[in-house]
Amino acid sequence: MIAATAGAALAAYAPRAVPVGTVQNEFALDLYRHLVAAKSGDNLFISPYSIYAALAMTAEGARSKTAEEMGRALHLAAALRRQGGEAATRPWDFAPVHARLGELAAALQRGTGEGSGLSARVDSLHTALTGANAAAKQARDHGDSKGAIKHQQVAMQLADELNALLPEVDRYQLRIANALWADAGCAISPAFVAMLATHYGTGGVQGVDFRHDAEGARGRINSWAAEQTEQRIRDLLPAGSVNQLTRLVLANAIWFKGEWGEVFDSTQTRDESFRLAAGKSARVPLMHRELRSARYAAFRGDGSLFPTPREIDVAAREDPTGPQFYPGSGGFQIAELPYKGGGLSMVILLPHAPDGLATLERQLDAARLSAWIGALERRSTDVFLPRFRLEQGRELQAPLEAMGMKRAFVDGSAEFGGMTTSTNPADALSVSAVLHQAFLEVNEKGTEAAAATAVVMTRSARPVQAVPFVPTFRADRPFLFLIRDGSSGAILFMGRFVRP
Repeated sequence: MIAATAGAALAAYAPRAVPVGTVQNEFALDLYRHLVAAKSGDNLFISPYSIYAALAMTAEGARSKTAEEMGRALHLAAALRRQGGEAATRPWDFAPVHARLGELAAALQRGTGEGSGLSARVDSLHTALTGANAAAKQARDHGDSKGAIKHQQVAMQLADELNALLPEVDRYQLRIANALWADAGCAISPAFVAMLATHYGTGGVQGVDFRHDAEGARGRINSWAAEQTEQRIRDLLPAGSVNQLTRLVLANAIWFKGEWGEVFDSTQTRDESFRLAAGKSARVPLMHRELRSARYAAFRGDGSLFPTPREIDVAAREDPTGPQFYPGSGGFQIAELPYKGGGLSMVILLPHAPDGLATLERQLDAARLSAWIGALERRSTDVFLPRFRLEQGRELQAPLEAMGMKRAFVDGSAEFGGMTTSTNPADALSVSAVLHQAFLEVNEKGTEAAAATAVVMTRSARPVQAVPFVPTFRADRPFLFLIRDGSSGAILFMGRFVRP
């Protein structure tokens, strides 16, 4: 490992491990709250992973109070204190963070690709599972509880075999890329460049001419982002975002495409009412499927687990909507829908009331989220989910300043001495913009998501009498969602869908 540019002495105090999934999620939820507070009635979609990686690269060049502020905004100070020892007083040594982020990116991308030789068996199991579930439903509809239980047992066996095979075939696709562009006249620190190349795969510095051809440099960076995200992010740097004073741009891009472990049948999609928080409604294409591979749980308004029954009396199945089946006012449901391969999943947090999202968001922090997801159980779940698409771009200076990262944006006060070797005050750098673009499409087949973040630096200036209970998860009202890695728990993408 190359020592951090803060000096070899600091590296001696570095903790052996930084729980990057945890601290990144703390950052993600903190940033999410600030963004929602600014526009509480709007849809939102971001990639906390992309933003975090771009800021972590930038923080490597920060020094003194600027580095301390960035460490706190990235939730690293608390992480280092949890490690104990003298490292607690040195949150500006980011070397362990770079190492963990590099390992996470490598692990995520190792999980992609396709298996071989098992596709036919998976298709056969999918067909058989669909047939068994249909037979169980038909038996229940005709009052044949014994027949329904028999068919459901077969379905469970098929699902178990299918879930064992899914990690080997048709896995999700995920691409993560980082890059560094510098003006030809900028004296970039070799140690800074080496650290980013080692842990972020930047491949060194790409030379551009911001002073004489800022538009050409902007076009080159935007082309890179478009290429890395399969053309989903085409205008990462909007017109005017770089100019003759720009000296450095650090960028991260992430692209994900995955099929649901169990795809929705498009013939079951219907235009339905989506209940808005204000009491009105809008039409939205609502997908539907009873999923065997989902994980589900319900929670009361105080966040405690609501005991969802596994079985209900035959007499209750005609109207299984009472308070014994679902949490009431203030409560919420969570469903986790895995993508093929099982490594990544979409987690949806659905309040009981159309106007309940704000209350749920106020409760949300990394510890509670982890506990709630840990309480989910795999069970058949009748899932209704909108088909939707979001494309958003935003400048992140205001929320980052609110999170404590202030000096980095102040011309003349920002301390980024680790980025350049120049001692001329006129060459001092500050952050002029943190730009983020994100794309999401959710449909019957699966999900495609992409995001890119740029940090622009400028110089100064079951019983026989019972039947299985299948809870209904009907996302026909505002909800919060995450795309997360099951191994590390890291949130790669997150957002809220409040209006079609």
